[in-house]
Amino acid sequence: MKTASVREVRNQFSKISKWLEEGETVQILKRGQPVGRIVPEKQKQPLLGAMQGSGTLPEDLESPISLEWDAAK
Repeated sequence: MKTASVREVRNQFSKISKWLEEGETVQILKRGQPVGRIVPEKQKQPLLGAMQGSGTLPEDLESPISLEWDAAK
């Protein structure tokens, strides 16, 4: 977490906004004491790969699935 004084936030916001774009949280200090935080927005994940690693595949992909359908009965 980066820190910046109230004066730095006022006078050098372009530098602080770059920190936010990089994903850094910035703690705001007034007279050396923390008074608040600026938290970056969550970045949207790209559509491709968004679900990567969230599922499992069976070991043998070519074996038939043994399912019985209710409609077949």
